[in-house]
Amino acid sequence: MSFCGRSRLHDVTIRRVTVVISVKVYDGMVLAADSATTMPLPGGSHQVYNNANKIFQLHRKKPVAAATWGLGVIGSASISTLAKDLRRRLMGADPTHDWALGDDYTVKEVADRVVDLFFDELYSPLVSSGQTVRGELGFLIAGYQPVGDAWSSEFWKVTIEDPATRPIPQLEAGPEQYGWSAHAIDEAANRLFNGYDGNLPMALQQVIGDPTIFARVEQMLQQFHRQPAVAPMPFTDAIQLAKFLADVTIGYTHYLLGPDVVGGPVEVAGISRHEGFKWVNRKHYYPPSLNPEDPNHDV
Repeated sequence: MSFCGRSRLHDVTIRRVTVVISVKVYDGMVLAADSATTMPLPGGSHQVYNNANKIFQLHRKKPVAAATWGLGVIGSASISTLAKDLRRRLMGADPTHDWALGDDYTVKEVADRVVDLFFDELYSPLVSSGQTVRGELGFLIAGYQPVGDAWSSEFWKVTIEDPATRPIPQLEAGPEQYGWSAHAIDEAANRLFNGYDGNLPMALQQVIGDPTIFARVEQMLQQFHRQPAVAPMPFTDAIQLAKFLADVTIGYTHYLLGPDVVGGPVEVAGISRHEGFKWVNRKHYYPPSLNPEDPNHDV
C-alpha cells in the first residue's frame, strides 16, 4: 500500500467539468448539479470520478446555499470540505473568524465571504507560493435575505480565474428576476431552449463585423429563445426542470467523443422562504440508516 505525498498533490489538477443548473421562480430557487470530477493523466487520458459534491448548504438555519464548478481542489483540500469550513464560520462556530450571519444578513454578504475564503486565503496564496493551479473556480450563491418584514431571493456569481485579480461577486438574478441558467457545460441547455450554442453570437460578430448589422442578427437570434421557467411556475415543476436540464446535459456529453466529463448522480436542492433549504436528490457515502444520530449530516 502506498500514498501520494502531500507535495505531489499540488501538481495534480482536478477539474469538475460540470453542469450547474439554477431555476428561480416566485415560490423558490433550485440548484442542480452532476457529480463528475475529472483528473487529467499523463499521455492525454483522464480519470473521471462520479461522486464529487457540488451543492452546499452554507447555513443550517438560514436559507443560503451554493453550487460550484471548475476546480475540484485547492492544494490538497476538496472544495466540498472547504465549503463546510465556510459554513462553520457563517454559523459562528469558528472562534477565529467573526463571520456569523446576523438577522440582517444579505446574500451578497455570503458571496463576499466566498471570495474572502476561497480567493484571499486559499487560491491567491497558493499561486503566490509557486504552486500550479490551472483552471477556473466558479460559485453560484443562492438564498433568501430579510427585507423589512419580507424576504427577497437572489443569485450571485463568483468566478475565480486570475490569481492577480480579486473577483467581484456579480448579481446574476435579483429579487424580481425569474428563469433558468446553466453554468460550466451549458451547451446542451442553450441549444435546447435558446436554439443555438452560446458561442454562436461571438462567432457571428467576428464574421459580420458591422455592429449595426450584428445588432439586427442578435435580435433575430433572440426570437428563437424559449422560456420554460416563469414566475408563477409551481416549485415542484421548477425542481423537475432543473433536474431535467442536468440529465439532458449528461446524456448530451455522453454521446460526444471523449470522457464522460459530466455524469454521476444528479443532486438537487430547493430553497424557499418558508421551508428554507431542502435536499431533493442527494448521495451519501454511508447508509443514512446506519447513522441515525446525525441524519442531517452533509457529505
